[in-house]
Amino acid sequence: MIPAESQSSARLDLPYLQAGQMQKHVTLNEALTRLDALVQCAVVSRTVSEQPETPDAGALHILPEDATGDAWASMAAGALARFEAGGWTAMEPPPGLRVFVLDEQCLIVRGDEGWTDVVGTPVRLDDLEGLGVGTVSDAANAFAAKLNSALWTARTEGEGGAGDLRFVLNKESGANVLSLLFQSGWSGRAELGLVGDDDLVLKVSPDGDAWREALRVDRHSGRLGFPVMDALLRPATQNVLTAFEASPGRTRAFLIDDLIAALEAAGLWERLSALYLTAAHDEQAARLNLKAPGVFDLAPVNDPAFAAANGFTGDGAGAWLDTGLSASALADGGTGVAAGIRLTDNPSPGTSQFPVGPTDGDETLSMAISPSTGNFSARLGTTTLAMFGAAPAVTGHFCVSRTGATHVAGYHDGVPLASPASPFTGYAGGSIGLLRRLGNYHSGTVAAAWLGKDMDAGQVAALHAALASWLSETGVV
Repeated sequence: MIPAESQSSARLDLPYLQAGQMQKHVTLNEALTRLDALVQCAVVSRTVSEQPETPDAGALHILPEDATGDAWASMAAGALARFEAGGWTAMEPPPGLRVFVLDEQCLIVRGDEGWTDVVGTPVRLDDLEGLGVGTVSDAANAFAAKLNSALWTARTEGEGGAGDLRFVLNKESGANVLSLLFQSGWSGRAELGLVGDDDLVLKVSPDGDAWREALRVDRHSGRLGFPVMDALLRPATQNVLTAFEASPGRTRAFLIDDLIAALEAAGLWERLSALYLTAAHDEQAARLNLKAPGVFDLAPVNDPAFAAANGFTGDGAGAWLDTGLSASALADGGTGVAAGIRLTDNPSPGTSQFPVGPTDGDETLSMAISPSTGNFSARLGTTTLAMFGAAPAVTGHFCVSRTGATHVAGYHDGVPLASPASPFTGYAGGSIGLLRRLGNYHSGTVAAAWLGKDMDAGQVAALHAALASWLSETGVV
């Protein structure tokens, strides 16, 4: 019930008809006039400050600061000014009144501090904590969208733009990740971007857990690197590159392919049981058995020093590399066995050095370089020491091969030194080590090594040429 003393409504200030009032139609018409102004309210403008001379009947304006005119000058800023029956009337808008501004085509609302734009038609949004389109954003995904297509197009010059469209994505530092992750059933399948460094990388995955780098663009040179180049490299090379945890780069990848191609062409690839390019781009690649990655890979013992593109260096006291491969396994029931090692450094030329030998058991496959006596010697399937005479240097490619049951041949840099008599007695089953022979250790640097079936002089020369080409092209020697 309306209190008897009330003269008008609480919110819109509509005048009430009073009991016993004369000319009630005047009060009623005044109330209807206010309703006509306030219901579905629309104003001509909120920026016009000069009172119009010939306004339309019923015209509404929101008065700005410093409005001028006979009627407007006395009205408060922010008030509604209505033209009716030849005159202007000021109306105080109630809080919450929504008004459509015709000359701006926007919706505004009256608040405690004045007129503000309605958020439903924002000009800009700042400092949002989350935004979801068709779904709900969360702490991990401050922006989330669930839709079937999206369009981004450049603002044209005619619209005040430049006609260009550029997305700028930024990360804090080189070690961070900036990428596009492509998923299938919420499981990652491809990732493109700056992933942990500043080179452009494409990675792929079959299951979202195991990832393989497929392409890398060097940020300095612009060169493309293909860790796995199925269409360009032979299967044996692909097998090697797939086993590398880090890409060797395009140049090294093709040089490895050239080396394997040369060994295959000479019929040597099938004769090898192990091939180690220890002067590799990183230590994981240096340990890898390129002939069968994952089988008889090198196992460093007591931390021989490694330097990229140089190889492993022994300390002469206890550091060495275990092949896990025995001479008896190499021979596979026969007598023919060969082994080679490429030394780029020998810091103790005055003492005997043992770059290859058994880690325990019978010494039936070992090499010795003895500068003090001028001899390069070896044991291969016998306890009898085969002496090859003086090697031209204490570094280079040393190779031994048992060519039958009666003789062993020695080579330096692919050149035959001697083939002395050495009766075969059998091979031991202990593991073969690099930079070690039983309790003796080498302090030199190994750039490459190999183990396999016996080879003749022509085969040794071909293997040396292929290995020397790789070492030269990669800058090792």
